[in-house]
Amino acid sequence: MNEYHHLAPYYDYMLQHVNYNEWYRYLRNVMCKYISNPRTVLELGCGTGKFGPKFSMDDYEIYGMDKSIAMLSIAKTRAYKNFHIFCGDITCFALSKTVDFIFSVHDTFNYLLTYDDFAKALRCAYNCMSYNSIFLFDITTQYNIMKNFHRRLFSYTVKGTDITWYNEYDEKSKMVYTKLTFATQSCTITEEHLQRIYTIDEIIPIIKKCGLLVVDMVGDYTMKPVTDHTIMINVITKRA
Repeated sequence: MNEYHHLAPYYDYMLQHVNYNEWYRYLRNVMCKYISNPRTVLELGCGTGKFGPKFSMDDYEIYGMDKSIAMLSIAKTRAYKNFHIFCGDITCFALSKTVDFIFSVHDTFNYLLTYDDFAKALRCAYNCMSYNSIFLFDITTQYNIMKNFHRRLFSYTVKGTDITWYNEYDEKSKMVYTKLTFATQSCTITEEHLQRIYTIDEIIPIIKKCGLLVVDMVGDYTMKPVTDHTIMINVITKRA
């Protein structure tokens, strides 16, 4: 079963605590800090398309890509004006033109389970960039998983469906195993996700090998340095 297939209709409800307006302001501030007069934007792993309308309403041309048809079916309801969506694999995609700002957030890159796939995704992003472009992506940290998710069970009731979300982390393999269960009166369905935790020391050589240069590395959607208690590492890159 494809990840996010059954989760898609409930995803926005389960993340209703997320302040997308504040998150958008951060992304736009980073974009405008490093790029003079940005016009085009690409989001890798756009999910249900929460950022697309925000960029679009501010007159940026934005393209949202995701691998999940189920998530894109929801994003389609938000794809108006300058927001365009398409289905694609983060490790194997290409555009016919370069874009000014590329971003990939909410631990999309943690779904890349090997160094090779991580590099493939970076190379695809590189090929969509000019020397004036900026690419921002995030990775969740081991600290975040151990503190907030390891062996914790979350429960929701949405649209008559009882949902449980359980996570377990294997520190040896650095894999995060997630099991989602969707129970209705008629049936119970499970969906499993697998992510990998990467360290800064692991990703820096991959970034350099793919022709990218780290402009800055900050934590938790601020411009503050990464610490041992950082939840999400934000990596800001450009073509070397």
